[in-house]
Amino acid sequence: MSYSATVNLRKPAQKNGLNTVRLQVIINRKVLPLPLKLAWPEALFDEESGRCLASLPKKNQGSGYKDLLARAEAAVGALLEKAADDNNLIIGQARAKANEIFVKYRLQPDLVLTVDEFLRQYNSAASGSDFLSYMEARIAERYKKGQISLNTHKGHTSTLRKLQEFAAGLSMNKRSQQRPTLPFSALTHKFAGDFDSWLKKKHQSCTNTCSGRHRNVKAYLELARRDKITFEDPYEYFVNTTVEGKWKALSEEELAALETYYAGTEVGSTHRRMLQKFLFSCNCGLRLGDLKRMGEAKVNGQLVELKVQKTFRYDEKETLLPITKKALGYLQDSRTENGTDGFYLYTDQYTNRALQKIAYWLGIKTKIHHHIGRETFATNFIRKGGKVEVLQKLMAHKKLIMTMKYVHVDEAMKQAEIDRLDSLDAA
Repeated sequence: MSYSATVNLRKPAQKNGLNTVRLQVIINRKVLPLPLKLAWPEALFDEESGRCLASLPKKNQGSGYKDLLARAEAAVGALLEKAADDNNLIIGQARAKANEIFVKYRLQPDLVLTVDEFLRQYNSAASGSDFLSYMEARIAERYKKGQISLNTHKGHTSTLRKLQEFAAGLSMNKRSQQRPTLPFSALTHKFAGDFDSWLKKKHQSCTNTCSGRHRNVKAYLELARRDKITFEDPYEYFVNTTVEGKWKALSEEELAALETYYAGTEVGSTHRRMLQKFLFSCNCGLRLGDLKRMGEAKVNGQLVELKVQKTFRYDEKETLLPITKKALGYLQDSRTENGTDGFYLYTDQYTNRALQKIAYWLGIKTKIHHHIGRETFATNFIRKGGKVEVLQKLMAHKKLIMTMKYVHVDEAMKQAEIDRLDSLDAA
């Protein structure tokens, strides 16, 4: 593996006679030009050393030299000597950043430096030492590459803003007027508890909101660990608790009412298109982000093949997910009626308003919105005798405790189990 970094000018010159200064990085013969947001006249630039000059040696001055300096100073808009010194400092910093990345990869032969990886590390100025810079760069990178959805990007960015606000109040940032920093070295065993207390006191965040913030932070700490950044695990002794949410699953009667209403809707109508996606979710349990990407899925019989967005990795294979015939029917209806590979998509807000209007007409008391399809699938799966460990795999959860948060045991389920026990005793 070979890599190098030099400084040169972009040619031809701009209309003002100045040339853009750029850092040219070469990684395994791939050339990556990085503009440095500087411009300098070609006649006063030393290509060999990659430096801006305020003057030329006497032997190179020639006729019209004074006019050259005057024009250059007018174009630069400052004294040439000071401007050259300032530019050379910026050039030196850029070279140093590039060389720091090169040294890291030379000293760790198991790491492979690619152009994308270089760009990520170069553009996040202190990413190797500052967690806030690292997280910000990683959020932008993952969204650009389609690894996270727009809603996830917003959620992660919101958590980052809270972290920045929290870090601004720490002693190391109190006297600084610059952007707050949170060095990886500051992520001690006290961090998680302190951040949790701050969220609850400063923003009156509820337990589940805090839990979501912690999950976001832990996701980027895990990415940093994979990028070979060493730090103490700030969550080793912290228990990230949650409480039962307010979302409730539809009862069997309510789900049946929606299915009956769907059967009577007009082909191509807004309500029918919305219910195709929602009822599909109630019968398969896919996340909202994956429902929106069903156009990319391959269907083979009752198996759906797709990349689950929540756990997306470049090296992951597509997931094979078995789905019910009822769920498959809604997907086939959408494909046939709407001329799409997946579902006809409306905005989440518009969908929620329409679903709530339908629920009102049908006398459905459960608060209905696009997220509770997943809750309904999980609850019905257990209600009908499904095994919770199988449900865990169907919902792509790493931990069983996460699966159980989606299962809502209602009065009918309790009574059914008591009746079953009575029948066993009677036998």
